[in-house]
Amino acid sequence: MKIEFDRDQFETLIRLLYLGNWMANAYSDESENGEFVELIHYICSQAADNMGLAEYMAQDMEAPESITPETLNEIQYLNELIEEYDDAVFLDKLIYNLADRDMLNKFGEKKIEAMTEEDFFREEAPFVQKYQREFARSGIQNLVVNIEKPAKGKTTKGKR
Repeated sequence: MKIEFDRDQFETLIRLLYLGNWMANAYSDESENGEFVELIHYICSQAADNMGLAEYMAQDMEAPESITPETLNEIQYLNELIEEYDDAVFLDKLIYNLADRDMLNKFGEKKIEAMTEEDFFREEAPFVQKYQREFARSGIQNLVVNIEKPAKGKTTKGKR
């Protein structure tokens, strides 16, 4: 198979590689995913050899920090995309974790496990909507964390 790119498309592909590699490896305690790294190295070498984009070629292919080219670290809008994504995911996860906690407190684990998915989502919806409204209105300004020893046996185990 042969795919042809113009210079702008190839630069966009490299930006997508940067974002994908960041998502796959940014929070990993283990070394970066080898197959991703190999593909990034291959694409970046093509950028240098065939597209006149030598600035995207990693200088030291063995150094972990060179897996995504230095040039891309300086592209502000990619970092802004990452921040927007992180913020959205954080809030979404927070909303559903709080809703699941409220579900557990209201129904208990056994009743939740006995619910159909449809029943679970119907019962969960008012909790989700409550937190969505609050965070849309106030962000996390009103969020309070009460650090106490949790009640024994209480876990948040939703149907996700």
